[in-house]
Amino acid sequence: MDDIGMSGFCVKPRCGGGNGGGAGNKCGRWNPTVEQVKVLTDLFRAGLRTPSTDQIQKISSQLSFYGKIESKNVFYWFQNHKARERQKRRRVSVTEQHEIHREDRVSVSSAKHLVSINQVSGPERAMETLQLFPLNSFSESDSEKLRIVLLMIDRIS
Repeated sequence: MDDIGMSGFCVKPRCGGGNGGGAGNKCGRWNPTVEQVKVLTDLFRAGLRTPSTDQIQKISSQLSFYGKIESKNVFYWFQNHKARERQKRRRVSVTEQHEIHREDRVSVSSAKHLVSINQVSGPERAMETLQLFPLNSFSESDSEKLRIVLLMIDRIS
């Protein structure tokens, strides 16, 4: 006899069980047919995420044409499919965040490199730095302004 009968339920030895695993007993696990999965997937892709009780009844009666199915199978299929979609989105989101952080590290190191290339000495440096970071609102002397700007650059580095 096949592991899966025409009913859509598997016929396998029970897991665990007392006397030798109860070989040959139905395990009661629903194995959807290809057609049932296709219909359920099409409904999900069409936007049906949480079907009502009436919708579940109608779907299961339609799908019974392709093999044995109960309303609870439809309910759990949608619940599981939603959860898997959520997990997939989270994995993609985490991967994108890692990529953004990697790009940030690259851009910070590029900025450090540009700062080191563009460093000039003396008054020219103060002039260029003041153009990049206007400090008109400070009342400190020019040397104090330069010290603050250099501290800011060091923090970026």
